Amino acid sequence: MNFFVFIFTCYLLLITSINLVHSQSTCNLDATGMTMICSNIDSLVTYQQCLHEQLNIQSDLKLRRGGVITNLTIIYHQLRSLSSGLLQFSYGNNHVYQLSDLRYLYIVNGTLRQIENGALELVERALEYLDLSHNELQHMPQNDKEQYNNLM
Repeated sequence: MNFFVFIFTCYLLLITSINLVHSQSTCNLDATGMTMICSNIDSLVTYQQCLHEQLNIQSDLKLRRGGVITNLTIIYHQLRSLSSGLLQFSYGNNHVYQLSDLRYLYIVNGTLRQIENGALELVERALEYLDLSHNELQHMPQNDKEQYNNLM
């Protein structure tokens, strides 16, 4: 009987640890510094911290501030709203990040419900592809200027 309880307890601990590892937020920058993939993001603050951790260790100053990233993927997220804080933000005392060269943005498989007005203003001219599939979108900003004609 004690052996059964021991095995059962080990099994429960194993399942719990797998779920904890699987749900950790991660951001990975590819070797070229042009593609960032973030997964299991539960808030904007978590995303900003994750991005900071990846970019802060880079040696190139432009790359350290996000200026080289052209592809950003956020997958399996819990972001409810897309704001300008996704593409331009300050972290810590003197770290300012700007993803101004972003051409491809994928925010997929999550809980995104709305896009705030001006959220994509920083990249509206450069952005070529925007994928918001498998989200819970309820509100998109209206734009009368036809500035987003370049989007696929």
